[in-house]
Amino acid sequence: MTSSFQPFEDRISHFAAQHPDAPKRELILSRLYFHVFKELNDRQNLYLSRFGLNSSSWFTLVMIYSTPGNAINPCSLSDAMVSSRTNITRLSDELVDKGWVERRPSREDRRKIVLSLTPGGRELVESVLPHQWNYYRELWSGFDAGEIERFEFLLRKLLGRIDGSIEKPCGQ
Repeated sequence: MTSSFQPFEDRISHFAAQHPDAPKRELILSRLYFHVFKELNDRQNLYLSRFGLNSSSWFTLVMIYSTPGNAINPCSLSDAMVSSRTNITRLSDELVDKGWVERRPSREDRRKIVLSLTPGGRELVESVLPHQWNYYRELWSGFDAGEIERFEFLLRKLLGRIDGSIEKPCGQ
C-alpha cells in the first residue's frame, strides 16, 4: 500500500537530487509532521461530525468543561486553544448558536464576558467523552508505552526548539 505522503516524498527526493545541500531528511520530517497532523485532524473531524462537532469545536467545549465552574473568559480560552482571539470569537458564536455555550458578563468586571457551558453543552461533552476515549485508545493501540513516552519526549523537544531556541522566520 502506498502512503498518502509518498507523492510529497518523491518530489522532495527529486528536489534534493538537484540541490545536494538541501536538508532532505529535515524537510521530509517537517512536512511529515504536518501531513500526519492533517490526516489525524481530518479523521477526527469525520468521527466527530456525527455529534455535530469538529475538532476545533470539540476541544473548545473540552477547554470550557475542564475549567472550574465550566466557565472561561475568551482570552484564557484563546491561550488554552493556541488560537487567535478572532477564531475563538467565531467558535464561540457557533457554540452559542447551537445552544452549548452561553455568554454572560464577568462577575469581577462587567466589561468582560465569560463563556460557560449550558446544561446541554455539559450533557454533550459527557456523552461524547466515552466515544473519544475509544477513538484515542484505538488510534494509539499500535504503540507500546515506551514508544508513546519517546514520541511525547521528541514532540516536546521539537516544540521547545520552535518556541524559542531557533530564530523565527522573517524576523517575526
